[in-house]
Amino acid sequence: MKLAPMRFGGVSMRHNPEKLSISGKNRLQEYLSPCCEADSVILGRELCRVSGEGVLFGADCLEQYHTLEKLQHSHMPSKLVLPKTQPMYAYLKELSLSAEPQDDVLRYRFVFCEAKSPRKATQGEQVYVTMSQGESLWDIAYRFGRPIEALTALNPQIPLIDEISEGERVRLC
Repeated sequence: MKLAPMRFGGVSMRHNPEKLSISGKNRLQEYLSPCCEADSVILGRELCRVSGEGVLFGADCLEQYHTLEKLQHSHMPSKLVLPKTQPMYAYLKELSLSAEPQDDVLRYRFVFCEAKSPRKATQGEQVYVTMSQGESLWDIAYRFGRPIEALTALNPQIPLIDEISEGERVRLC
C-alpha cells in the first residue's frame, strides 16, 4: 500500500519518515477523599508532539532541508499532514541533521508541536469545528484556548459537555 507523503506548510516530503512517533495525553484531575476511594476526571486532551527521523534523497537534498529550515524560522503554525492520521496545525519546533550529509542523501530529525488554533476569526464570523471520536467540549476549549463557559453558551444544543457525538459541529465563536 502506498501512503500519502508527509506534508508541512505546503511542502511535500518525497519520502515518508523512517521513524515516526506521535504522542498525546489527557489532562487528569484526581480527587482524593479521606473516606472514599480516589477518583479521576479527564479534563481534556493535551496538544500532540510528533517526532521522527527521515531521509532526503536527490541532488537537491540540501535545498529540501533548507526549505524546512525556512518553515521552522517562520515561527508560524502550518498544516501538518501525516500518513494515516488526521491533519493538524503545528509548529516545527526542532530540525537537525542526524548524520553528515552525503552527495545525494541527507538524514534528519524533527519535532513538531501541535498548535492550539490555526487562525483568528474575523469580526462577526461564526467558526465551527467538527468533533472527532472521543473528544469532549473540554478538549475543544483547551485546543482553541476558549473558556468552557463561552463554549457552553454558544452551544446550548450540547447538554453534557463530556458526551458529544463524532461528527457533531461545535461553534467556537
